[in-house]
Amino acid sequence: MDMSRHVRLPALFGLGITLALSANLANANGYPESTEKDLVAVCEAIKEDNRLALHKAVKRSRISYKNLHKGLVCNGEDMLSFAQSHNATSTGDYLARRLNANKSVLTAKR
Repeated sequence: MDMSRHVRLPALFGLGITLALSANLANANGYPESTEKDLVAVCEAIKEDNRLALHKAVKRSRISYKNLHKGLVCNGEDMLSFAQSHNATSTGDYLARRLNANKSVLTAKR
């Protein structure tokens, strides 16, 4: 065997390990696709003013209403503001009850 083959194999092996590790790190930074779909379903249910679909989407996401309220953003707005901007009064009232939010605060926020 010549010397160049001995050098190439470890170099290729090291490159393969580096690429595999960087691919795993890139996937760890984002949400799994199923979770992202569940969160989009929450926003869609709010926009459609469908309380049953909202309840099912939140249950499927396995994230509490309180945590969704803290972190979920639908088109740049939190859940309550999103409901209000789309005239989704049924889901807005439902969310306000679930989050112990005062409806008068929602109108003053705009």
